Amino acid sequence: MDADARADESADAWVDACVDARRAGFTLVEMIVCLALASLIGVLLINTMRIAGSASVAAATAARAEDVQSVRDHLRRTFGGLARRRVDGRRPPLRGGPDGLTAVIGADASLERTEEIAVSLSGRPRADGTVDLVETRAPSEAAPGAGARTEVLLERVAGFEIRYFGAQAEGTRPSWHATWRPNERQPTLMEISVAFPPGDRRRWPPLLVAFGDRP
Repeated sequence: MDADARADESADAWVDACVDARRAGFTLVEMIVCLALASLIGVLLINTMRIAGSASVAAATAARAEDVQSVRDHLRRTFGGLARRRVDGRRPPLRGGPDGLTAVIGADASLERTEEIAVSLSGRPRADGTVDLVETRAPSEAAPGAGARTEVLLERVAGFEIRYFGAQAEGTRPSWHATWRPNERQPTLMEISVAFPPGDRRRWPPLLVAFGDRP
């Protein structure tokens, strides 16, 4: 083979090598770009999952807060409407302690409640050591337990406490009491405190309820 032929072959080999190198270079760039895009997509997916998780937690917290507020509003409405005095001037008895109370609520046409109702607030222990705050309603003139309906207001609370403000006897100054014995006088206010287990995001600031009579 003469020198010109060898030169042509060398040139062709060099061109082929350049083409192969150029192709390999493009493949490497493409891999780098793909890896960068994959990393970017991964970061975006992780951020999206974090945002979605945060949104779910926020929504659940808001729902729990709304449930708690609904219970607080319900207790204000219920115990703000005690039954009025009887024709002979006597009041229906109110019996209260730190862990529950029973009162007679007046009829209310706006709520389609046509008769007086005996309402009790108490705690029902659970197997895990927490307590459900429950409300029991029954016609005030019914026999004990007859026609009673029980509803859970708050589930799994660590505990709750009720105290009462008023003058328990004629001539005494109003003050806070852990219990309220049934007599002709009724408390002016009650305060309901509820505690939640550790880690529970629900909050319950002390609730003041003003007792009131129906006209």
